[in-house]
Amino acid sequence: MKIVLLDRDGTVLVDPPDRSVDRVDKIELYPDTIEALRYLADNDFAAIFVTNQTAIAEGKMDEAQYWRVHEAMMEQIQPSSLTVLKCYLCPHGPNDGCTCRKPKPGMLLDAIRDYGLDVRRVYMVGDRPTDVQAGQSAGVRSILVKTSELSECPSDVRPNYIATSLLDAVKYVVSNSH
Repeated sequence: MKIVLLDRDGTVLVDPPDRSVDRVDKIELYPDTIEALRYLADNDFAAIFVTNQTAIAEGKMDEAQYWRVHEAMMEQIQPSSLTVLKCYLCPHGPNDGCTCRKPKPGMLLDAIRDYGLDVRRVYMVGDRPTDVQAGQSAGVRSILVKTSELSECPSDVRPNYIATSLLDAVKYVVSNSH
C-alpha cells in the first residue's frame, strides 16, 4: 500500500473565513473531495493526515472537540473508502516553539518513522507554503493545492507540483508514484 500525507483544512475541507474548522457544523468538503479520496483508494493508497490546529492554542476549542470534528469529517469521507491510517495533530500556536507545527517537519517525520515510509515514494499534499516546506524538510515530494489566497508560494518555496484542486493533486500523485 502506498501512502499520501494530507493536510486537512483548506485541502480536504474548505477553510472557513475565520480559518478554523472548530465545530462540526463548520465541516464542508470541497465538491471533489470524495471523488479525489476514492481515486486514491482505487489506486491502493492510504492517507495520513498532518494538521496544524491553531484553534486549540488560541482556546477556540480543546483537543476533545478537535477529535469530535475529526470523527465527523471521517464519517463524511467514508463513502470514498479511503483508509486513513492516522491523524497527526499539532495543537500549538506559531510562537510556541514546537517541532511539530508545519513548516517544521515533526509530524511528517513521526509518520515516516511510525509507518516505515520510504520518503522517495511519499507526497505531502497541502494548501499552504508551510505544507510544502514541511514536506521538503522531511524529504518527501510536495504538492501545493491552490484553493485560496493562502496558497500563493514565495519564490523560495518550490513544490513538485501546483494543483488546481485536490482531485488534480491526487491524479498527479497516482500518475507519478512508482
